Amino acid sequence: MSVINRVLKDLDHQGAAPTTLAGVHAVHTGTPSARPRWPWLALPLVGLAAAWWFWPAPAPQPAAPVQEESTPRLRMSATLSSPTLPARVEDVAGEVASEADTGTAQESLTQAKQPEPTKPPPAREINHGATPTREAPPPIQLDTRLPEPRVAKVIKEVRPLSTGDQAEQAWRQAARLIELGRVQAAQDGLEAALRLDPSHGPARQTLIALSLDAGDTARGESLLREGLQLHPSDPWYHRGLGQLQLQRGDTTQSANILKAGLGKGVDADYWGLYAGVLSKAGRHGEAAQAWREAARLNPTHGSWWIGLAVSLEQTGQRNDAAAAYQRALQTRLSPELRDFAARKTSELAGQ
Repeated sequence: MSVINRVLKDLDHQGAAPTTLAGVHAVHTGTPSARPRWPWLALPLVGLAAAWWFWPAPAPQPAAPVQEESTPRLRMSATLSSPTLPARVEDVAGEVASEADTGTAQESLTQAKQPEPTKPPPAREINHGATPTREAPPPIQLDTRLPEPRVAKVIKEVRPLSTGDQAEQAWRQAARLIELGRVQAAQDGLEAALRLDPSHGPARQTLIALSLDAGDTARGESLLREGLQLHPSDPWYHRGLGQLQLQRGDTTQSANILKAGLGKGVDADYWGLYAGVLSKAGRHGEAAQAWREAARLNPTHGSWWIGLAVSLEQTGQRNDAAAAYQRALQTRLSPELRDFAARKTSELAGQ
């Protein structure tokens, strides 16, 4: 109430008429003075003061319990312990009864009745706010040792030689024996080579030459005919067999054998042999064609030109024969052939 009286006194004091100032006189006009407004302003203040005085003081509120973190801290343990059993209520009540304050004992008894929450065993805490520390990995140790050198093992496999390789070796050994003059040993080695590989051409041809030189024409002819069957495209066997028939005087058989070998890459000598056999057989028209082919392949050989001139003269072509004799004189000839060619050229020219 003292506060309200004080407020009212302050308001009365402020509303009192002011003291007349010295030398100043109030002039009153006809208009009546306005009604003071302070009583209306004082009423709200009085109400606020009364409300503040009679409002009951708020009771002190207990402090808010500290809330645990929303995210519990995880704890890990290698061994999980069983939850702790709460103590019996009677024992807790007996201990609390010794306390002087009854309210405190009752509160302790209430807390004893509530089982404490089981807390996990302490373990390593995980702080979610901070960056987890990681243990530094052990340094990597590099193995700088050089590998032990491996000794390369050379395994030699001895492969047996094929029959063709064995025949080749036998032929080479026979060629060395021929150089040493051991012809019989060479013939034995060549026979062995042909038994290993009958198609070995060099061994067969060498053995044919040795047999014909030794006068064994039967063995030579047998080898020639076998070679002609094994190598039909090789003109060497046609030539050898044709020469053998020519030595026997069988010009017809020799010409037939040589003719069968034509057109297989024969050289000028083959054509000259074939033309000579035809000339001896009296077939000068065919011989003249063979002489021309031989002279075409080797124009420096004078014998081909003389043979051509003789065949042309026998067929009545004397002018062509004289020209062939004249062409032969331009090559290298033996003295006898040169004299023969010069004489024939003069005879044919004077007619």
